[in-house]
This record gives sequence, C-alpha cells and structure tokens, in this order.
Amino acid sequence: MLPIRIVCRLNRQEPPYAGSGIRLGIFQAETRVGTPEAVEANLQRMHEALRVAASYRCQLVVFPECYVTGYALSPEECARLAEPSSGPTVTTACELSRSHGTAIALPYVERSRSGAVHDSIALVSEGELVANYRKTHLYGAAERANFTAGSELPPVSKINQYPVGLLNCYECEFPPLYQSLVQRGAGLIVGPTAADQHFVLHDGTPTQVPYPDATAHIIPAMASVWRVFVAYANRRGWESTERGNWQYRGNSGVWAPDGSTLMAAGPEEQSVDSLLVGDCVPDEIPPFSPEGDHFSDLRMPLRDELLPTT
Repeated sequence: MLPIRIVCRLNRQEPPYAGSGIRLGIFQAETRVGTPEAVEANLQRMHEALRVAASYRCQLVVFPECYVTGYALSPEECARLAEPSSGPTVTTACELSRSHGTAIALPYVERSRSGAVHDSIALVSEGELVANYRKTHLYGAAERANFTAGSELPPVSKINQYPVGLLNCYECEFPPLYQSLVQRGAGLIVGPTAADQHFVLHDGTPTQVPYPDATAHIIPAMASVWRVFVAYANRRGWESTERGNWQYRGNSGVWAPDGSTLMAAGPEEQSVDSLLVGDCVPDEIPPFSPEGDHFSDLRMPLRDELLPTT
C-alpha cells in the first residue's frame, strides 16, 4: 500500500462541535484514468484515504473532480463508465460514510435516467445521499463533448449541522455562484477540481498558455469577499492517455473568511498522495474589515443601473 502523507493543521484534539464548524479532509492524489480497472483502483485508494481520515476524526472528506474515473476522458469513456446516482460507486460511498463516521464529497461520472452524462458530485452523510450536484458551468470543448450541463443551482447541505455548499472546478471562479451559496447560508464551500497546467485541447492541439492557478488570487478573494471558507480539492501528478498527458497542479487547500491560507499543499505533496486535515471554525477567524461587509452592504438595485441597456 502506497503511503499517504498527512498535512495537519489542527489547534485542538476534539473536532468542532455540531453547528460550530467542520473538521475537513482533502485527499490530493494521482489517479488512474479511463478503464474499469482504474475505477476499481481509485475506489480502493478512497477506502485507504477514508481510514486515515477517520483516525483524525474528519467530519467531511473531499475528493478531486471525476475522482472515480479520472478526469482526462473521451466521450466514449465517459459513456462507458457513467453510473446512476443509485449505482455501485455512490452506494459504496454511503457504506463507507456510515462505517467511518464521516461525510464524503465524491465526484463521479453520472448517467441520468434520461441517459445524459454529467460531471457530478455525490455528497453523502451518515450513510445517505444528501445531495447530488451536476456541474452547471462546463469548461472548454472537451467537457462540453463529454458532459451535459446540469440545470440546478449548486446545493447547500448541513454537515455536522454546519452549512456546506458545493462547486465543481471551473465554477470556483464565478463570483455569482458564491453569492448564491452564501445567500442560502453556506459557511464552507468545497470545490473538487482537476486543475492542470498545459494540456491537449479537444481538437488535439496543445494549449498556448497554462490553466491559471485559481488559488493564487481568485480563491482567497472569494473567501474574503463572501466571508466563507473555500476548500479547493485538486489532484496531483499525471494522467496519461493515448490523446496526451495531463499534469495537475496539486494546489489543494483551504482559505479562510479573511482570505488567509488555513492549509495548503506544497511542493513536497506533489510527489505523494496526501490528506490535508484542518478545522474550519468561523469564530476563530478575525474580522476581515473594521466595519465593511461586502455581503450585507451590497446594494442589489444598483445592478440593473450598471448593466448596459439593450
């Protein structure tokens, strides 16, 4: 069994009590991709990660985007590996949630009742599926070829009686999605992602610029503007297919409501699978501003005045 490196940022032995926050685990890993054997190996690694997370009494563990299948997929692979939300992958996550006493945010490729294929996140808690979110904002030509966009707002669910919102990768870069989640009470927003650097475009050509590192500017800004914890759960290492090679940034972490870094993977976590563990407790974070509060001070009627007329 390959080792799992622990990046621990805990100030207490006991996890946060109900309603006060969440002890969060982020599993940053190099995954296999595109085959039933890859799915089996990735799920087995999930078992191992959850055993480690349970030893730290994590209350929620988040995995990267398309964790179960790998991310660098073709439309044919997506169609072949897709499962319903009642399928074996989500059922396994529910069983592991119950046995380890932790909630799980597990991204997978979903097939809906209509036959559409979605880039989805199953949120399970206490052995039950409490939310199934289908990514609404797809990134680039490859995702649009692979998936059908969801049509429902990202959900907010209670984990440890604390409100948790879901976003999926590219969606972590859209301020209105944060606003929607915070308006519905979210105190922690988790964003499984597959953020790489250079990669092969859908038409077979290489990218001219790398995918931007959202954790350098966007994620801390969203955390501080909306006064919310933001967890970014990326994969590390490589995925190699006949279409090319994808190298992932390994920039997982959590940013606090004042924009500070609560915990983050570093260069040493790029070479080994890692579990980042930290407590998200809002009462422990100092105010971001002496008086101002972007959320409560936002004058929404101005929005229509500022938009150009047609």
